[in-house]
Amino acid sequence: MNVLLDAGRRVVGLALVVLVVVPVFVVLDPAAPRGALDDLMRRSGFEHWTYTWGVSTGVWTLLAVGVAALVAAFGRGWLSMTLARIGRAIERPPAWAVAASMGLLGAGLATAVALVAFDGRTLVTDASVNLLQARYFAAGALAGPPLAMPEFWSMQFMVQTPAGWVSQYPPAHALWLAAGFKLGGPWIAVAATMGMLGVFSVLSFERLLPDRVAAARLGALLAVTSPMLLALAGAYMNHATVAAFAALALWLSLRAETGRAAWALAAGGAMGFMVTTRPISGLLIGVAVTAGVWLTAPRQEPGLHRPWLLRRFAWWALGGLPFAVGFGWFNARFFGSPLTLGYTAAAGPSHGLGFHIDPWGRMYGFTQALGYTSTELLSVGRGIFGTVLPVAAIIGLYLLLARRLRRGERILAAWALLPIVASALYWHHDLVFGPRMLGEAVPAWCALLVLAAIGLSRAGRRPWLSDGIAVLVLIPLVYGLTVGGAERVVRLGGRAALVPEITEPGPSLVFVHESWQDRIGARLAARPMRLDSVRALLTQYDPCRLEGALVGAQQPEEVVDRCGRERAADRLGAMGLTSYVWRGDLPGLGGSGVLWTRDLGPEANARLIEAEPGRTPFLVLPDSASAGLVVPYQMGVNALWGPTPP
Repeated sequence: MNVLLDAGRRVVGLALVVLVVVPVFVVLDPAAPRGALDDLMRRSGFEHWTYTWGVSTGVWTLLAVGVAALVAAFGRGWLSMTLARIGRAIERPPAWAVAASMGLLGAGLATAVALVAFDGRTLVTDASVNLLQARYFAAGALAGPPLAMPEFWSMQFMVQTPAGWVSQYPPAHALWLAAGFKLGGPWIAVAATMGMLGVFSVLSFERLLPDRVAAARLGALLAVTSPMLLALAGAYMNHATVAAFAALALWLSLRAETGRAAWALAAGGAMGFMVTTRPISGLLIGVAVTAGVWLTAPRQEPGLHRPWLLRRFAWWALGGLPFAVGFGWFNARFFGSPLTLGYTAAAGPSHGLGFHIDPWGRMYGFTQALGYTSTELLSVGRGIFGTVLPVAAIIGLYLLLARRLRRGERILAAWALLPIVASALYWHHDLVFGPRMLGEAVPAWCALLVLAAIGLSRAGRRPWLSDGIAVLVLIPLVYGLTVGGAERVVRLGGRAALVPEITEPGPSLVFVHESWQDRIGARLAARPMRLDSVRALLTQYDPCRLEGALVGAQQPEEVVDRCGRERAADRLGAMGLTSYVWRGDLPGLGGSGVLWTRDLGPEANARLIEAEPGRTPFLVLPDSASAGLVVPYQMGVNALWGPTPP
């Protein structure tokens, strides 16, 4: 078995090196339409490959190589000895003090990103939907009530069911955010996430790597300062939540290994929270950091090992059982079956893993999996650490060349690499935050990078070579975390939609003007129609043809004027409703504040205004120079829609 595992990790290491060094992303279709996913991932692959290996970073590369050569020539091992002394100093403080400091650092940085860099705003629809679901949870409801006029609020990733209007996402992350809302704001949940990650990364890594405490603590430091993980947490995304609970589950599993089996009960609960946040990655990582710990534990005395294992697995299963039952009940209530996830209810079976036509109508096959994975691995250094270093290749080289991997390194490798397999089998890929489908594994990537850098520098044998390797790693890594990563986070903050200011007191109904295509999509979804069907229609048909079908026109010429009016209404631009709904009164629950809604034109809007007689209507005019201009409703209607036709 050890021989097979050893051969396997070398094959995996070689694959990582090849996928980063060789521009494998060129297998993607070069003739793909501009903006198609193949086109985006191919162009991103070239950008990251050039950033890492090409002339765009030649000056910095030459500078680093020059400094490394000077240190190697004149340092005579001085840097290696200095780093060894620093390592011994890092090991001196007690674990509890380091863990507490790391937790405070993680919580503080996450709070700064959420409230300062992102100003409490969301960057993508995923987060807005989770926050909306969290608001319903915090209000004491499992979901919003079925909407009487869903076309005014229908949005991607929210599902209209007979039992209520609910998020497609598993509920654990929204419950976590709801706790933050109850305590004062979702940023509190974000701070708790990164604080927990800092504490349990230190405690678990130290137990996992008992003879390399300095490396364990440096890995935890990289995790809580990772620009991508901080951005994911600050933007209220669920990847950071899974990463934090994975660190907790790993620590609990290691406690169960050396202490009472009942620790496995809590480990099972932590894994249950992971699975009910992100089912596939939560399951894969959860098994690696719990069952993987016990299955690789030193054997007990003869005749005692099997009962020892069985007790831990029994407690583990018992800890996860409430989450399995609750998740199944939630799915059955809203989506019709305990095994039907919200993703499937929203977008159909094509949302699942495997090679097939995806919910956007695009083919996802082996070629896409190979090309997209190559691009994502190329982006690991720049995305997770903000550095030019080819991090995946460095770790791959270590897996390939290391004489042997110790148990802790194998568990970390499983945590880091299993999400790559899941991502390769999943059709959705994007690089908005970096390789975010690997976000749950960032702590493991951080620890492996530290171990790989130390291992490769020591492999040089000669002090001058070790010094040179250390410089080549340290300069770009420190620069990336302190400058490059910070710049990436600030740029991401520029993506967040500004929030229009409502100055009028009292209950209000604020109409947000979205694009014609979005308005049509909302009306189709309200029929109701599944998300994959809505996307297919919007992709294949002209908006005017769909408009005609929605109003029951028999001939295209019957809606020429209507289409012209709809098109002209977008002349000032368009906004996105999803970014705002979670901030105000919740649809279906009443309230005395701002109720954000979709502008569907004066005739349709009149129905909603009549249904909300206690609210003063306003309309937000799109304005590229600001968050949008909030104006009295009739003024806004006249500006966008012109005179109301008979």
